[in-house]
Amino acid sequence: MPLKKHKFLANITGVLLILAFLALAVHLGSIQLIDHDKYSKLARVQQCKKVDLPARRGSILDRNGLTLAESLQVDSVYADPSEIDDIPATAHRLGAILKLNASKLTKLLNKDKRFVWIKRKIGDEELNAVTKLSLKGVSVKHEYHRFYPNGSLGSHVLGFTNIDEKGLEGIELSFDDVLSGEPGYKLINRDALQRQIITPEAEILLPRHGNHVALTIDANIQQITEDELEIAYEKWKPLSATAVVMNPMNGEVLAMANYPTFDPNHLKKYPPHARRNLAITDSYEPGSLIKPIVISGAFEHGLAKPEEVVFCEHGNAVIEGRRLGDTHAYGNLTISDIIANSSNIGMAKVGLRMGNERMYRYLKQFNLGEKTGIELPGEIGGIFRPLKQWSKKYSLISVSIGHEIAVTPLQFVTAFCSIPNGGQLIKPKIAKSTISNDNKRKEEFRPAQDIKRVMNPNVARSIMNPILMKVVTDGTGKNAYLQDFDVAGKTGTSQKIHGGGGYSHDKHVGSFVAYAPAERPRICVLVMINEPRNGEYYGGTVAAPVVREIILRSLIYLGEEPAKFKMAMQ
Repeated sequence: MPLKKHKFLANITGVLLILAFLALAVHLGSIQLIDHDKYSKLARVQQCKKVDLPARRGSILDRNGLTLAESLQVDSVYADPSEIDDIPATAHRLGAILKLNASKLTKLLNKDKRFVWIKRKIGDEELNAVTKLSLKGVSVKHEYHRFYPNGSLGSHVLGFTNIDEKGLEGIELSFDDVLSGEPGYKLINRDALQRQIITPEAEILLPRHGNHVALTIDANIQQITEDELEIAYEKWKPLSATAVVMNPMNGEVLAMANYPTFDPNHLKKYPPHARRNLAITDSYEPGSLIKPIVISGAFEHGLAKPEEVVFCEHGNAVIEGRRLGDTHAYGNLTISDIIANSSNIGMAKVGLRMGNERMYRYLKQFNLGEKTGIELPGEIGGIFRPLKQWSKKYSLISVSIGHEIAVTPLQFVTAFCSIPNGGQLIKPKIAKSTISNDNKRKEEFRPAQDIKRVMNPNVARSIMNPILMKVVTDGTGKNAYLQDFDVAGKTGTSQKIHGGGGYSHDKHVGSFVAYAPAERPRICVLVMINEPRNGEYYGGTVAAPVVREIILRSLIYLGEEPAKFKMAMQ
C-alpha cells in the first residue's frame, strides 16, 4: 500500500479519535455540569437508603396516672421489589409464613415501587420465621402498636386509632395533635452489592415522641360504673344503657360509660353502633327529670312555695284542653310532694304560672339545646325549640313535664349539677392535663370554669336539696335510698316518639339522676336505660338501683365516711 494512503488512513483515524474524545468530553461535561443534580440524585438513591424512625404516640392516663392507652413497639415486614430476583418464589415463601395469599403477594411485588408493606405488626413467631429466611429485598422495621391494657374500660371515652396510629374517635381523635409525635429518619450508605456501610457521620434525625394526656376519669369509678351498667343491661335487656358520673362542684367527669361496649384492641369484632358514645351523641326527652329545674324557676320568681298545696285532680285531669294523668290518684299535694311523687298534673298547674316567655328564658340559662363543649368529638346539642315555635299553652305544659325538649345524658347531668353546687352552671371537662413525653413537664388544661349563675344559692341548697332528698326517702326514688349516705335525686320516665309521630306506648326511657352525700356532694350520677324490657320501664325501678350502687361503691372508694358514723362522732 502506498505511503500516501497510509498517511490518509492514519489522519482519518486520528480525526475520528479526536472527535470521539471531544464527544466524550462534551458528554462528561454535560453529566458534570448540566445533569449534575440528576445523576447526583440517582447516585444517592443507589448508595443511600432513608430509613424512617417512627415516633411513639403518647399515652392516655386516668386522673391518678393509670395507663388507659399506650403504644408498644412491634415489627412489620416490608419489601423493595426492585431488589427481589425471584418474585414468585419470594411471594410463595412469605405467604406460607405470614398466612398471606401468594398470588396477591406476587401482584403486590410486581408493582413499580421501591417500598411496599407485606404485613404490619406481626408477632414474635412470624418475626423469627421471616428473619431466618433472609430473603433479598425483604426487611423488617420497628413500628408502634396502640394497646389498651384494660380492654373495654372507658372505651367510648378513649376511642381508637387506625393502623397508622391516627386518632379516629374519642380522646384519641380530639387530642391527636398532642398524642402524635413527629417521625425521624436516618440515611444508610450501601455498597454496590447493597450491603450496609457503617459510617460515623451518617445523617440522622431523631423522632419527637408524642406527649401524654391525663383525663379527669377515675379508672376505679369507671370500672364500678361499667360493672353496674352491665348488670342492669343483662337484667332489663334494653337497646342501650348510659351512665355519667360527675363531680358537681367543678364539672370533672369521673366516669362515662355505655352498654353495649367494645374492646378497642379488637375493633373488628364489634358493630359500629357499639362504638357510639351515647352520652354525647344521642338525645332523649328527659320526662320527669326536668321537673326539679322547672320548679326551681317557680321558686326563683316567687310563683310558688314548697309547702303550698295544689289539688292534683285524683290523677286525671284536662288542663288547657290537654288530658293528663298520674300513675297514682293524688288529691292535694304540697309542691314538695308534687316533685317527690312526680305528679304531671301538679307540675302542669305550677308550670302554667311561669308563662311561655319566663319559662323559656329560665330554662335557656341552662344551655339546653346547646353543646356542653366537652373535649370529645361527636357531641350534639339536643333540642330546645325557639320561643316563637312554642304553642300558646300546650308547649308550656309539655315542657313542664319534660316533653318537646331533648337532652343528651351529659347535657342534663351538667344542668342538674347546678342544684348540688349551689346554683352554678359548670362547664364539664374530661381532659385534665398534658404531660411531656419525658415526664418532666405537666400543663393543666383550663381550670374548672363557672359559666354563670343560673339559680339562687338559697333555692338550690335550702329548698331544692330537701325536696330531692324527699324523692329518695318517701317518693319515686326509694330504690336509690342508702342507709349510710343521704341521697338526693329525681326519677324520670319518658315515652319515645315513634316514626309516625306521637308517643309510643311500649317504648320508654327510664332514668334517674342523684347526688351524694346530699349536704356535701362529691358525686352526681345519671343513668338512662333506653327501651328496657322484661316488664318494667319506670326510672325508679330500672335506673335508680344502678345509681344507688354506683354512688355507694364510689363513695366507699373515695373514703367518704357514712353520715350516721359522722353523727355518732359528733
